[in-house]
Amino acid sequence: MPESNYQETSTSEMTFWEHLEELRHRLIVSLISVGFFMILSLSFSRPIERIMKLPLDLSTNKLLAFLIDRIFGQGATFMGFLSISLRASSMGVEAKLIKEGPLEGIMAYLKISITFGILCASPILIYQVWAFVLPAFTAKEKRFALPLFLIIILFFVIGALFAYFIVVPVVLSFSSKLFEGTENLWGIEKYFNFLVQLLVGFGIAFELPVVMSFLSFVNVIHANGFRQKRNVAWVGIMVLSAFLTPADILSMLLMAIPLILLYELGIFFAFLVEQESEVYV
Repeated sequence: MPESNYQETSTSEMTFWEHLEELRHRLIVSLISVGFFMILSLSFSRPIERIMKLPLDLSTNKLLAFLIDRIFGQGATFMGFLSISLRASSMGVEAKLIKEGPLEGIMAYLKISITFGILCASPILIYQVWAFVLPAFTAKEKRFALPLFLIIILFFVIGALFAYFIVVPVVLSFSSKLFEGTENLWGIEKYFNFLVQLLVGFGIAFELPVVMSFLSFVNVIHANGFRQKRNVAWVGIMVLSAFLTPADILSMLLMAIPLILLYELGIFFAFLVEQESEVYV
């Protein structure tokens, strides 16, 4: 069924089979787009490999020095001296990625291409999901749906970028310095799995303020309730961080501390949602 037919039938109530047909159409479009970008990513293996290895060369000190230079400049001041000191103490991770077996390179190559295929096709996938669910919303729900959808994407991207530029380099550096005297030879497939796990985990975890706002919107729990359950929530955040991150204390804390801050931000968002709802009551 053409896209125009979907737009025409969206104004009237669609039957169960029409919903299934629309879902099938959108799934096919999504799979074709992922397959196209997956094949295309095979032609750009070098840049993709560079992106994957970048956290090995990043340093938190180097990033802090860059931010200081951008904010305060590079003059002969205390902040300039601090920037120089941070750069002097920064260094990449001394580790080497290896293939532990004849199939590991192939499996890692396929996983990387599939991941980048989904990433590049994500605008198309997001549109297909949005176009499928939008007709089911009421006029009031549509008013909140688009901003909420964009906020969900924004917080996921922020969480993934935070993991990529801050958490992953810190965890890799910490791991590489354990058991001094041993060589850091890391399997490329395990390294990629670790990278994806952290990025997805932090992306999901950063949705906490959105979830809290939604719970307030549907009158499950309000801002005061979140404040009263703050201690319980902090314990839950620690457990969630341990579950979503690899088995080390450092990565768990690097997730837990931002989540605690996001929980406080979620309380504020819940308060704003309550105020907005009172206006339209």
